Amino acid sequence: MGIENKTIVIGHKNPDTDSICSVIAYTELKNKTADGEFVACRAGEISSETQYVLDAFEAEVPELVTEVAEDQAVILIDHNEKTQCADGADDAQIIEIIDHHKIGSIETKDPILFRNEPVGCSATIITKMYKEAGVEPDKKTAGLLLSAILSDTLNFRSPTCTDRDVETGRELASIAGVDTDDYAVKMFEAGEKLDGKTAEDIFYSDFKIFEKDDIRFGIGQASFMSQSTLDEARAMITDYIDETLAKDNTKMAFFMLTSIQDQSSRMIYAGEGAREALESGFDVTQNADEEGILLKDVVSRKKQLVPALMETV
Repeated sequence: MGIENKTIVIGHKNPDTDSICSVIAYTELKNKTADGEFVACRAGEISSETQYVLDAFEAEVPELVTEVAEDQAVILIDHNEKTQCADGADDAQIIEIIDHHKIGSIETKDPILFRNEPVGCSATIITKMYKEAGVEPDKKTAGLLLSAILSDTLNFRSPTCTDRDVETGRELASIAGVDTDDYAVKMFEAGEKLDGKTAEDIFYSDFKIFEKDDIRFGIGQASFMSQSTLDEARAMITDYIDETLAKDNTKMAFFMLTSIQDQSSRMIYAGEGAREALESGFDVTQNADEEGILLKDVVSRKKQLVPALMETV
């Protein structure tokens, strides 16, 4: 499918469920309300959790676009950092950004619509934009938007979750005909399965690169319902994480093994100064007999981990 004369709607590299589902939903809204043709795209392979969601609501996987052509019209969803964009985005014509993260390093050629709100999920913003446009999402789209919110907020448990996320999620669940607690468990269980996955698959399933001054560091995250599966993933990541430093040209690498049940994250790390950054940022010390540093009550990369590391790396 040619996209040269169309506007691509695309999320970040190593896309999570919000990145994919919000792209699909926003593309649908734009095609219903705006001139031109809009195409849902992705900047990387989807996770097993996201595949479960797409299968559950019979939605197609967005088109893979790893490099954006010069002057291609682009709408960025769920990110506004150069390091997280598909290659070539610097030379593209970015016309909109819809995001819920901190303001990053993107520069645009012209003034654009930049919608950035302090909520737990981009899908929450996009649902609001449906309302503003007078368009009600159908059952499939409501299910995708709901899935994104449940994923990003860990079923409304994350400290990033706001009252708006909860209210929006309940409304979408009603349209989609979904019991949120039952569905969230099934979604998370599908996402944590390690069958056939390599350490690389796990590490990059939800991975982002950040920069502070001249320091470049990467953070991956995976969430688990089962402690035994978390422990299995921990062993795989521990053996692999050092390799990512050269691969991603990073000084430090971190991986959050998040327990949904315990609301904590076991941090695996690599690179000079990584351990010290974690210990200083969270006032903890790694026990000599443990793999990684346990951060109690830390489950959010966006709201808890990144701000702390930005102060200490």
